[in-house]
Amino acid sequence: MSITAHALARMMDATLTTTTAGVKETEELIAFAKETHVYSLITNRWFIPMVVEGLRGTDTLPGAGCSAVNGSDLTEVKAFAARRAVELGAMECDMVMNIPLFKSGLYHEAVRDIRAVKDAIGEIPLKCIIEVGVLSDEEIFKATELVIEGGADFVKTATGKLPDPTTVHQVEVMARANRGRIAMKAAGGIRTLETVQQMIDLGVTRFGVGSGSAAKLLAAARG
Repeated sequence: MSITAHALARMMDATLTTTTAGVKETEELIAFAKETHVYSLITNRWFIPMVVEGLRGTDTLPGAGCSAVNGSDLTEVKAFAARRAVELGAMECDMVMNIPLFKSGLYHEAVRDIRAVKDAIGEIPLKCIIEVGVLSDEEIFKATELVIEGGADFVKTATGKLPDPTTVHQVEVMARANRGRIAMKAAGGIRTLETVQQMIDLGVTRFGVGSGSAAKLLAAARG
């Protein structure tokens, strides 16, 4: 049975974090959320208060990121950014695992980085991105284990900033490592309902999709 547009929307985090996305584009994204009932919105961080106010009274949560695209900010900077986003009204937070630390084999430091962000926001859900496009299968497996050790609530495939899309195979590897211990979010070039369904079958419960792609996927689900 194919997924309905409403069910897909309730699994979808619509994102708009391009360099030029300003007030007009953020207003349009808020209107899109009100129309489609997507689960959350993630925008450029300066606009968190605007999104919080614009979504008040809706069933869409304001979300936020807290780190550079490769996760290499100082841990204290990430933790502060996450805590401040929550103070401003964000109800979920996405971070990037420190990819350079991970690639250097500094696993303890990578875990400490995740734990510090989680400690900074408490009960607010934390989604940690491992950027599968730059990892081997063995590294995807290991990174997933480290995200779990760090206490995140979700392991997430990708930022969507790399040219190659997240594959079903990469999600499968992540799922094997996870073994149902935390939630999984898929993002990065997800463009078809077939891909969405295959990832759901592997245990994915949330999708990060750019606002334009989100509209196309929801239109396809409506038939």
